[in-house]
Amino acid sequence: MVMVDHRRRYADANLSARLIFRLSLAELREYTVDDLTPPEELPEMEANWERLVDSGCAARTRALVGPDGGRFEIVYWGLGNALPGLHLGIFAPARWPEDELSSIDNVEAHQPRAPLSPRESEVLQLAAEGLSGPTIAERLLMSRGTVKTHFEHIYDKLGVGDRAAAVARGLRLGFID
Repeated sequence: MVMVDHRRRYADANLSARLIFRLSLAELREYTVDDLTPPEELPEMEANWERLVDSGCAARTRALVGPDGGRFEIVYWGLGNALPGLHLGIFAPARWPEDELSSIDNVEAHQPRAPLSPRESEVLQLAAEGLSGPTIAERLLMSRGTVKTHFEHIYDKLGVGDRAAAVARGLRLGFID
């Protein structure tokens, strides 16, 4: 997970994102999104950035290039202005070999603990589109407390602890359009 400012400069990143790039936070802050985008993908990245700024949400599969020149594909979801002047980006490897982590992690851990209900799927989809809890409640004609309960069930079923992780897991599992 990364935070990017309006100039597309990395402002913050969690440990997982820093490990992918093999950079400290101070080093990552020296880069922009453009710097870590393969040159041939810059026009598409620019269009995706405009979508993020205009609609508040953008998602796609894209390539990244590390400072060492290594390339890898990610599944990306962005929330525009998650904080004033800062955009949130969540990503995960796109084509991770299924057996790569089998010696460390049980494959069942990657599957949801239980299927999402149709209403939970709706709530997750709206969260992926960048809607807040109160806005989701208004859109689906339910109380804020009911939305909160749906999120608690989603977190439990997907084995995550927060909305960003739920959206990321939902993207990887194909629950989100």
